[in-house]
Amino acid sequence: MTVQNLPKGWKLIKFGDVAEHISVRVNPTAGDEKNYIGLEHLDSGYLQVKRWGSEVVLKGQKLEMKKGDILFAKRNAYLKRVALAPFDGIFSAHGMVIRPLGGDVLPEYLPYFMQSDAFMDRAVSISEGSLSPTIKWNTLARQLFALPSLEEQKKLLLTLEKLDQVLELKKNLQSSVLDLKRIFISKFFSKKFSESHGAEKVTFSKTLDIVSGQVDPTSEEYKHFPHIAPDNMEKRLAILLPYNTAEVDNVKSGKYLFDEEHVLYSKIRPNLRKVVFPRIKGVCSADVYPLKGKCGLQTDYLFYLLQSEHFNKYAIGTSMRTGMPKINRQDLCAYSFYLPNKELQCLIVKRLKALDGEYSEITKALTSAYNLKNAYLNMVR
Repeated sequence: MTVQNLPKGWKLIKFGDVAEHISVRVNPTAGDEKNYIGLEHLDSGYLQVKRWGSEVVLKGQKLEMKKGDILFAKRNAYLKRVALAPFDGIFSAHGMVIRPLGGDVLPEYLPYFMQSDAFMDRAVSISEGSLSPTIKWNTLARQLFALPSLEEQKKLLLTLEKLDQVLELKKNLQSSVLDLKRIFISKFFSKKFSESHGAEKVTFSKTLDIVSGQVDPTSEEYKHFPHIAPDNMEKRLAILLPYNTAEVDNVKSGKYLFDEEHVLYSKIRPNLRKVVFPRIKGVCSADVYPLKGKCGLQTDYLFYLLQSEHFNKYAIGTSMRTGMPKINRQDLCAYSFYLPNKELQCLIVKRLKALDGEYSEITKALTSAYNLKNAYLNMVR
């Protein structure tokens, strides 16, 4: 955009004239990990930081941050991570700590501007390196951006802050539904609940059907089938992510054939809890087990059983015997659990499906609010 076609009151301004790069290096000491924010703690599209801290002692220099500072992930800018520091602490050295300079920008407006496509697209374009593209401050500071007048910034800010409040409410509601689902699963699959309803203790060896034998995904018969791999499964949420056909994914090695009745469970790194119920016909990676209940085990019930804490702990425990954590067929079949009657299984599935439905509806509403916010952020490019 040139000065000639800018809206009235807008200016072309160097980023370094409205933002200051704060690069105070610190060497972490014991305890600093409690107030540490890494790039993994920043969520794309959200200024609020909801989690922080490290389970291990921090190594290497970090950046000092003050409450209210803008935290920007300079590495892999395409992930669009910008947030506000919720407290005084330390930030990843793979990020930038930025403070508004005032003058031509309202301090409260700058972090929103940095979420816009105008800023992020430029950030991506000036990133250097192939493996983990990174931005240099001197390069970013020289970039010209079109900024609205202070009066227009005030108007935009009112709307953007309201939209952030809506996003916050919906994210909290989404988290509450997930918490409720975990509580229900913990109760329904507990030994106490199961025994109180006369459930019988069984093993997967008697109640689980696992697909064996692979098909050629390059053949005319299967190359147009959907191809599901662990990367197509959302960790811990039991949600199927976008996928391609076997031909588009250019898969060559043998795959398992599954149909509408199979649950898919990723056998590698069980701690990620990757399980989905696609209800389609397709082929899946050899790192995925296509599973179906038998001898009284309903497959819908199996889907939620595989999400339980009891099964997860078992899977993690048996998978740690190799370099790449993986649960093999023998160990999977050895898993024991309490199997209630069909009526109780259906009731449990009905309750948990209802929560999954609520989560899906909230997610749709969250996406709509997020898209509306983006529309305001990108009114002028």
